[in-house]
Amino acid sequence: MLGENIKSFRKRNGYSQETLAQQLNVVRQTVSKWEKGISVPDADMLTKIAELFDVTVEELLGAEPKENREAANMNEIATQLAILNEQLANQSRRRRTIIRRAAFGIFAVIALVVFIYIASLIAFMYIPSSGETKTSELLCTLDGEEYIYSITYDEQYRIISAGGDAFVDDHVQTEQYYDANILMAQIEDYFTDRGGTCQRTDQTGNTGQQ
Repeated sequence: MLGENIKSFRKRNGYSQETLAQQLNVVRQTVSKWEKGISVPDADMLTKIAELFDVTVEELLGAEPKENREAANMNEIATQLAILNEQLANQSRRRRTIIRRAAFGIFAVIALVVFIYIASLIAFMYIPSSGETKTSELLCTLDGEEYIYSITYDEQYRIISAGGDAFVDDHVQTEQYYDANILMAQIEDYFTDRGGTCQRTDQTGNTGQQ
């Protein structure tokens, strides 16, 4: 109510927030906060604003206009300002509570996603193997040069061993991959994106494991 009244009287008197701030020796942001209800002026400042707008303090606080202007009761004004400040403080506390709860919720979701990812990765790495393996050999060319790279993996596409031309290791950073499909796709993309080619041949084998 107070903020809306300050804004209404300001516009009625033809003041911008900047010019009103200059008249009251405050910064424009202070006037903006009053009008938005983020803060309230103290009793002395409220009296200055009322005098500038040629209204009573009671009118600024929302009382009906009086025919004869009377001096405001400072104790009553201080009480009303204290109530307004308490209301603003309660709103601020509620906002902080909501923000904390939202942050906790986001943290919990992120933690859950990370846990699921790690659990899935562990499960993927420790699924028992039947012993059957496959070896894929990539023959890639780039700028007239040929590069060979072989990847051996189980039926879950978990890499058992991989190796070949050091050029591939250096430029694709093969050691960071555990899934053969992903590694082969990365190698093929590296060469084809640079105008080269990549051909793959597959061989099936058995490690002798039960």
